[in-house]
Amino acid sequence: MKRFRSAILVGGLVLLALFIGLVLGERDGLSGLIARLRSPSGYKHDPNDPALQAKTPVRDGDAGLPPSPLNGLLKPNLTPQEQTSIVGQMLLDYWTSVHSLPNGTWEETVAQLAGANRQKIALISKDHPAIGPNGFRSSPSSPGIQLHVISSSGGAFQLIYDGPDGKPFTDDDLVRNFPPDLEFH
Repeated sequence: MKRFRSAILVGGLVLLALFIGLVLGERDGLSGLIARLRSPSGYKHDPNDPALQAKTPVRDGDAGLPPSPLNGLLKPNLTPQEQTSIVGQMLLDYWTSVHSLPNGTWEETVAQLAGANRQKIALISKDHPAIGPNGFRSSPSSPGIQLHVISSSGGAFQLIYDGPDGKPFTDDDLVRNFPPDLEFH
């Protein structure tokens, strides 16, 4: 019982010391402390506070998506070279697995990548966010990447990145050959 009273006494003294410290720390005493506690608007933010200048985090584009080789395409600020590398690697993986490249209309190409091929291998889902109406896209407003198959069984293809004008098959497009030493005669 004596220990219990000692613990209560020590705890009470600590709380009293904390309260006195708060009151003494306030210029206006106890009434200033109470006024400040009731009115949080009394606090002014320093506009130079680094926490207030921090940028809002960028949403991870592939958060919540099932694993897919195209998920990397959804990352922000990728260069055209990086974007075509991601799509090119997926198509090379497809060719390695199926021994041909997807071909036909865009809808047929997407269906083949989604599993409508002789091996029944699906690398993507038909509704993946990187699948645009006529090509691969890192976002709905970004330039598209068109697939031009040169040799389906030989694994030769081109990826055509819509240039600054955002239109496919114009003079400002970036063309990448797969394999890189692909030549036309």
